Amino acid sequence: MMHFRNLKIEQIKTTWFKKSISILFVCIVFQNCAPTRFVKPLAKKENAIAANLGGPLIHFGKAVTPIPFTSIMYGRGLTNSTTAFGSVHLTALLFGNIQTDLGVCQQLYKNDSLKFGITINPAINMVYDKWNKNFRAWPQLDANVYKDILKQKAFVYVGLTNWFEFSSTRAHGEPQTNHALINPHVGMSYNTKKWGYTFECKFLQMNKKNVPNVVDYVGINQHGAVGVYLNFVRRF
Repeated sequence: MMHFRNLKIEQIKTTWFKKSISILFVCIVFQNCAPTRFVKPLAKKENAIAANLGGPLIHFGKAVTPIPFTSIMYGRGLTNSTTAFGSVHLTALLFGNIQTDLGVCQQLYKNDSLKFGITINPAINMVYDKWNKNFRAWPQLDANVYKDILKQKAFVYVGLTNWFEFSSTRAHGEPQTNHALINPHVGMSYNTKKWGYTFECKFLQMNKKNVPNVVDYVGINQHGAVGVYLNFVRRF
């Protein structure tokens, strides 16, 4: 009887853990938890592998810390103006959730004399919840304006990351009231011949209140969350 009772307790714990992780990553995916994949396209036939670390800032006790989300990404220059990319979100994968974003970086405008340009990144974000066998997808459109500095060894940029939610309900059948998730960002990238290093700051979901919430996000006027990211790129 004691063995049976312990077994039931373990089953309850396992079920609770799976549901908690599932709910957690439904929340995570809404936080747009990756920096801009490409601000400038690669050269034709050039390849790149990138890794990033960072996420929304939260109050953890008396400290403020970013949630350490990680992902890896591969990109290839299809032309000098178009780069395709795909990613795997490692943090989600550790908890049994398969998450990826696939898209392209497209150069819309470039002025060599003024050393600035405009790009867009249309993409699709997808996540598969292993525990509940759920699949969700969100279209995404990034727009960036960049300016070369330091004799073109670096560039600064500003832009918007926009996620679009087509579902009419959220988790637990609650009505979906936010169908566009707006995330302005600013960043700086320094590049050597083969390596790139980027720091980016995002205001995640600026149009959405962050209270009440199970996580104490660092936002602005009780909206959204400030996110910080480091990105490392190896080109070849």
